[in-house]
This record gives sequence, C-alpha cells and structure tokens, in this order.
Amino acid sequence: MLSREADSLFWMGRYIERAEATARLVDVQYHAALEASSGGAAASYISPEGLQGGDPHSLWSGILEISGDELIYKARYGDPNERDLVRFMVFDPDYPNSIVSCIRSARMNAQGVREIISSEMWETMNRAYLQLQDSDLDKMLSSSPHTFLVDIRNRCHLFNGLTERTMLISDAYNFLKVGIFLERADQMSRLTDVLVRELTGGDYVLEENEDFDTHGWISCLKSASAFEAFRKTYRGGITPDNVLSFLILDWEYPSSVHHAASQVERCLRQISGSGGRRYSDDAERLAGRLHADLSFLTVQELHRMGLHVFLEDVQKRCWDIGDAITNRYLRR
Repeated sequence: MLSREADSLFWMGRYIERAEATARLVDVQYHAALEASSGGAAASYISPEGLQGGDPHSLWSGILEISGDELIYKARYGDPNERDLVRFMVFDPDYPNSIVSCIRSARMNAQGVREIISSEMWETMNRAYLQLQDSDLDKMLSSSPHTFLVDIRNRCHLFNGLTERTMLISDAYNFLKVGIFLERADQMSRLTDVLVRELTGGDYVLEENEDFDTHGWISCLKSASAFEAFRKTYRGGITPDNVLSFLILDWEYPSSVHHAASQVERCLRQISGSGGRRYSDDAERLAGRLHADLSFLTVQELHRMGLHVFLEDVQKRCWDIGDAITNRYLRR
C-alpha cells in the first residue's frame, strides 16, 4: 500500500487513542476536583471563577504533566485554573493534543483513506467531529461534563469496535492498530508515572502497610479505566504493587503497557510477514525487545531499577519505535 495511506492510518489510530485517553483523564480529574472543592458533596459545574476550595495547581497539574505540555499551557494561559485547563485539554483548537484537535486530525486522516476504511468507521468519526464543532466549554459545563466526556470516549470505542467488525484484516488494518497500541503504551506509562509520583509524594517509595492511600490508588485505576478489571484479577484487595503489576505488566488487561507493546510487535510482524525468530527492520526489533523485557519483568525488579527511570525509558522507547516505523514505512 502507499506510504501516504499507511501514514494516515497510523496517525488516525494514534489521534483516536489520544482523544479517548484525554477525555478519560479530564473526566476523572474533574470529579476529583469537584469532590475536593465541596468536601465530597455533589456539584454540577465549574463557575466562571473556577472551583472554590483546594489548590487548583495540585489538583490539576498532574494532567498537564501526563500530556507533557505544561509549558505550552503556561505560555498561553498563565497559572493553572480549572476552567482554562478544561478549555485547553478539550476545546482549544490551537493545541494539537486537545480532544477537538485530535478528533479533527483523525477525521482529516480518515478522509484521505475513505476507500480503505469502512463507511461505518467514517460516519462514526464524522459524527464525533460534528458534535464537537457544535459544542463549547459553556455548553459542556452547564449540562453534564461527565456525560459529554463519556460520549466522546464511547465514540472512540465505537470506532475501534467497528474497525474489528467491518475492516478487512490487511496491512491497512495493522497500520491502524499499530498507531492505537503504540499510543496506548505511551499514554499508560505517562499516566502511571505521574499518578504514582503524586501518590508517593514525589519519591516513588511504595509503602505496603495499612496506612497507604487506598482512595488514591482507586483513583489511579479509574484514571486508566481499570478498576473493575483489577478487582476481578486481584480479589485480595488493593495494594500498590498489585496496581503497578496490573497497569504495567499484566498480559490480559488490554490497556496495560505489556499488552500494548505485544500488539505493536504482532501488527508489525503481520505487515512485514517476518517469522517469530527473525525481525525484518528496526521497528520490529525495537518493538520485540520492549515486549520481551516486559514479559519477563517483575514488580520487584521495577523497584530495583527505579519506577520513574523505567517508565521514562518506556516512553523513550515508544518514541524510538514510532520513529523507526516512520523511517521504514511512512516517509513519502
């Protein structure tokens, strides 16, 4: 297939996954801020002045660190403010990683490959784009932010489901899936890194005792849409090591770093047609090495390496894999 088409499919997958991850993070953080500002009482919207009570920076700075765009936000908006942060992450058309920008970019890429993807996939992407064009911050906050953000997530999930149901399993399918899973591995490593640092006061020292912040670790799981799956896997209860094992190393959880890395390698091998013992290019070699490292890693080894160092290394390796994919397949 043409490198132009492969490029559009790869980046369409990345943008859709990024939009879903951002919607999930903003939804969880928004409700955490509401609870902090109201002492647990229900609240329905952010006023023009922002939420009252609590420290806006401490409540919201983590979401900027996960995105890696804290400097961009500060250059445009100044000090963290709840209303500006929601605008920045959801509706800012000039911020390339906002939900609006990600859906717009995914739609533009989908337009270029309409003859390859199914009509149902295109219709779902187009409707998501048109819905966002008809929305703004005030409409979202005056109604139900949770409903709005869940609807975005569900549209992304619907697109992924339609991909599985209606798209031919071909190189085009695999390029789309490589984009989705590479973005997922990167996003999950960023999410875990920032949330664990916040939960441990910045030192990444995990205390397995009766006094650890159970509510904080539950929020960490919910930020990854992993709480229910975690409870089905670890029936003995929540501990920091179990949470880390689930989010990073678990094979059966579809959003774990391990599972995402394995799918990146599998899709790249499907594209090249290489056998299990050989790799045909740097992209396969790097993806296979990351998958192998995660397959044999334990939580105890994570602690010895340093959790922050390891997760930063995963993010760099995801970047390297993406760069190798571009050099091998996507350059025109």
